[in-house]
Amino acid sequence: MHYVCIQILIRNTLMRSTLLYCLLFLFQWSGAQLVNRILVPTDDTYTYSDNTIRGMESLLKTYHSTAGSQFRRVIYLKFDISVLSNQISTSRIRLYCNGVTAGGDKAHIWDVYPVTVNTWSEDDLTFTNAAQKAGADVTSPLLASSASFDAGLAIEPGYIELSGSALTKALLDSVNAGKNYFSMRIRERNVVKNGTSGVIVDFHSRENSSGFAPELIVEEKNVEDAKLADLKVDDESIGSFSENTFSYVWRAEWNRTTIPTVTATVKYPEATTTITPATALAGNLAQRTTTVVVTNGENTLRYSVVFELLPPPTDASLSGINIDGKALDFFSPTKTTYKVYVPYSASTVPIVEATASDPKAGIAQVAAQKIEATAPESLRTMTINVTAANGIDQKLYSLIFEQLPEMDLFLALGQSNMAGRANLTGDIMSPIDNVFLLTPGGSVETASNPMNKYSNIRKDISLQKLGPVYSCALKLREQVQKPLGFVVNAQGGSSITVWYQAGKANYDATLIRAKEAQKWGRIKAIIWHQGESDGSIVDSYLSRLLTMVQSFRRDLNEPELPVIAGELGYWRGGGTGSTAFNQMIRTISGTINNSDWVSAEGGNPLNNDPTDPHFDTESQLILGQRYADKLIQHLYISNITDNHKKKDPVTYQINKNEIRLKSEEYLLYTIAGINGQQIFQGKLYQNNEDRITLPQGLYILNINNDKINFTGKK
Repeated sequence: MHYVCIQILIRNTLMRSTLLYCLLFLFQWSGAQLVNRILVPTDDTYTYSDNTIRGMESLLKTYHSTAGSQFRRVIYLKFDISVLSNQISTSRIRLYCNGVTAGGDKAHIWDVYPVTVNTWSEDDLTFTNAAQKAGADVTSPLLASSASFDAGLAIEPGYIELSGSALTKALLDSVNAGKNYFSMRIRERNVVKNGTSGVIVDFHSRENSSGFAPELIVEEKNVEDAKLADLKVDDESIGSFSENTFSYVWRAEWNRTTIPTVTATVKYPEATTTITPATALAGNLAQRTTTVVVTNGENTLRYSVVFELLPPPTDASLSGINIDGKALDFFSPTKTTYKVYVPYSASTVPIVEATASDPKAGIAQVAAQKIEATAPESLRTMTINVTAANGIDQKLYSLIFEQLPEMDLFLALGQSNMAGRANLTGDIMSPIDNVFLLTPGGSVETASNPMNKYSNIRKDISLQKLGPVYSCALKLREQVQKPLGFVVNAQGGSSITVWYQAGKANYDATLIRAKEAQKWGRIKAIIWHQGESDGSIVDSYLSRLLTMVQSFRRDLNEPELPVIAGELGYWRGGGTGSTAFNQMIRTISGTINNSDWVSAEGGNPLNNDPTDPHFDTESQLILGQRYADKLIQHLYISNITDNHKKKDPVTYQINKNEIRLKSEEYLLYTIAGINGQQIFQGKLYQNNEDRITLPQGLYILNINNDKINFTGKK
């Protein structure tokens, strides 16, 4: 009597766990012991219609269509078959079906076809790339099909089995060929409809919490006495060797020409081995496979070792660059030139550490000599030359350092209107020279929309669009005439309850970024646009805002830090709290010293939707300019000379699309688009008037002489 230990998978859907029990059974089949192996897919997914990846979904779906292959839902399964021996007797596929209601007009039949490429994975296979990733569809041979479920009948929830002799033969052929993986494609044969609706059938994937994953059940003849105890390549044991794993991949150095030697040690002394060496290292699968056949009486087992040459060491790329111990922002191995800004307080060239993608590659660095922006670029450039391990291929990386002067910094905080939801078009996407954004790594880059892209609390990047910071930065830049820095850290939908003091998530996250920014200059003010989430707490809002401002002033060591708060859109009215909120925010200076507010009067909702709390593009541009006006008033008015405080020598009127200018003295003026690009230049003579007609839009009017510099808008 012979006893065989086999694994039975017990699934408990309530506990969501899989228990493995070892039971003793006696099998007798023509005098041979038989063992069931239950394999769960390493990858499972289904394809349908587009480039969507569905590998992590809990259901696998099938539906046949004759209207076009893009309308079909087809299941792909991949199994690791390295644990299968060459003693396969039968095989079958089991899929757990959620059930189908009665009423289908045709029978449900699922067919299994081979997949020729086994390198696909569930997190990259889609309908669009299936032919590239998994190979062209194969329709012959038909590996297996299910029992037919008659038209019109319901299918109860449970397992559906698909089997056929061709499936067993394909498995055995793959094992004998030394393949580690076996893939299959499962699709419905008929277009099944219930009335006019197609019947889509759901099966459980391996990710489904039920535990009813797809299964490949293989019945093997148990040949314990023909197993190996060890398998070596060039006298070194294969690290992953197991007597119950029958296929291995061994990777050789790229330039190796001799075929490795395989030796085997049998588990039982009476067994013998026959080793058939591979014939090539760069040929097809059969040529690259060494087979070891173990024989003990009538029993035989086949082990295989497949050789693969490692790719030539031509990789001359870097995997990372650290500057003063921090990773270079936005590094990519394929990008070779970087501008690296250095804070005003730095006195030496930063320390750079480079890491090659291939540890065997060589790296040669030539340090920069200067960091000052006035120095020639050649002296501010560090080069990193990487030579691949083959000694031939090379790649040159360059870091161009540029020291920035001390900047005036601004924190732009709040919820979605500060983050920006207005449409981004045309010139609004252009970078803003001499204005910088704090990056995730604590460095800076030339600012461009969306300005909230680096917030450490933001929602999805696709939601970040135009907010008030863009036009605020443009107008401030014209007034201040020095580099400006912004820390934009807004989160759509956030209430002041997550902002107003230390220990609150958004306050703590923002403080981290604000302190990082302080090495680039001094934080001059906070602009704050928030409140759509807090219409119900108007009475306590200012006290919480005061706590937040006091906390930032203390933690940033800026005791007089100004704060400018914005009104909400007027169109929301009393029903959603904006009227009461705006009345409250206009009293901010009575609660918080060194504070002010900006009006939202004239603002319009996004897409003209009065239920939408978000400002449209034109309104955001105007709102940003209003923030700039208040910042100029609070921070820079003292820099204007006494002559600046006199009556302006210029008067101007705006009537529809015409601007009228009149001057008491000779001066020059320019008109620029909202992006700052000049579109018109003119001269005004004493007591003369100019009229300029422009298309409908927003403009910056700059009037310059020795006495005054101010901005108007059309």
